[in-house]
Order: sequence, then structure tokens, then C-alpha cells
Amino acid sequence: MKLVRIGALITAAAFVAGSAVAAPLKLQPANPQPSPKAGLNVSYVGTGTQRKIRDLNQAKNLLSKAKPGQPLRGLDYADTNERENVLTFDHHYNVAAEITGYMRFDSAGVYELETWSNDGIDAWVGGQQIGKVNGIQGCEANQRTEVEVPKAGWYPLKIIYFQKLGTSCLMMKSGKKGEKFTWTPNNAFGR
Repeated sequence: MKLVRIGALITAAAFVAGSAVAAPLKLQPANPQPSPKAGLNVSYVGTGTQRKIRDLNQAKNLLSKAKPGQPLRGLDYADTNERENVLTFDHHYNVAAEITGYMRFDSAGVYELETWSNDGIDAWVGGQQIGKVNGIQGCEANQRTEVEVPKAGWYPLKIIYFQKLGTSCLMMKSGKKGEKFTWTPNNAFGR
């Protein structure tokens, strides 16, 4: 019995050690490079109180009926009060959104990206998943992800997001590794 526990501990320690030294995810720039307008495209579907959205699979299934919404200014939607609209949509509960566009990096290098959400999110930049929360949570940071940006320019962005009940938020922090890590400005996004 003790050997099994020790073996499990060694395996867990090796996994954690291997995770700590994982190479940054290499992003793929948009090809061709766009000349986007400010903001991000978004499509919404809301179920109101008829059907509660509890996870990403439900949100993705509902998005087949989504309609385009007013573009987002970026990813700086701080935690709302209860019964305030979600992002630019005219609903406040049980909302799913698909967000697309581009994120700009001013120089090559290794960056850290961190999404914040209330509730679920599946976020991709440059073909790499940078944030995921499948269920329900308050407005809080998701995992911080290191990415390698091979050259300055625009990188495709896609986010599936949902909000169930209560308050909502959707934000991002970013920064070059070893430099200032802060809220990502709206002008870093385009559509």
C-alpha cells in the first residue's frame, strides 16, 4: 500500500515539475495581416430564465442560433451588478457569446496572458488555447499562460463565453515576460 502511495507521489511530483518548465505556446500570426477596425466582433444568444447555461458545451450548442451584437470595445468588461446587461447584449442572465477578431503584439518575444471571467470561457489566441473555465465562477483570474510571439503583428482571437446568473465580467491581463503585467488596453484588439 505504501509503495502505491509513494509511486503516486513521485508521478505527481514529476508532472508538476514538468509543467513548471513547459515551453511557451507558440502563436501563429494572421496570414495575411489584417488592417482591422477597433474592437471585437460578437454574436449572442440568450435563454433568459427558460434554460440555465451551466457549461461550455451548452453554450457552444446554443451559439448555433446566435445573432450578431454590437461590437465589443476590447476585453475590459469589469464585474457588473446583478441584473446589468452582459457585455453589449440586452440580457443579464443565461447568455452565451462567440467573440472573434485579432490581438496585436507590438514586438516578438514571450508574453503572459491571463483571462478573467464570470462565468465560463474558452479563449484562443494565435491558434493556442490561453484560458478555459468550463463551469461557473465569480469574476476571477483563470490560468496565466506563457505564449511565444514570433513576430510583431495581429494574431487571430476566438472566445466562447457564457454567463449564467448574478454578475458578469470578461477581461484580460497581458505583458511581456519580465515586464509590466497589466490590463490589456482596448487598442490591442481589432475586428
